[in-house]
Amino acid sequence: MSTFKEYAKRAKDRLKSGFWEQARQNILTEQQVAATLGLNTRKVGEEGKRMLERKIYDYDGFCEEQEFYNKVAQILESDELVSNPIMRLADQQYLAGLTPAERQSYISKLAAKYRAAVERYRSIHK
Repeated sequence: MSTFKEYAKRAKDRLKSGFWEQARQNILTEQQVAATLGLNTRKVGEEGKRMLERKIYDYDGFCEEQEFYNKVAQILESDELVSNPIMRLADQQYLAGLTPAERQSYISKLAAKYRAAVERYRSIHK
């Protein structure tokens, strides 16, 4: 199936399933919660809209990012002391096939991604 047809099918599915009404309601709910916690409601609304954009325009990347974030959140919420979370998040099979330089690059990118996920987690769970 062509990319254009795939995008059109996803858009049609979003309209049929009530996606937009649910998205609007989720953003309003998050803003109300933020207001009760004393957080900046405008910032929360903008973050919700950015997440919605990523979900629509980069669906595969969004799902991958959410999966990674969920793994980081599990690590942070667990009672277990994790001494090297980056290696726990790394794809060990992929890592085994890399040269030392490629391995270092992969770990550096993974560490940056981990830091961003931790910052996101901490901003949400203040």
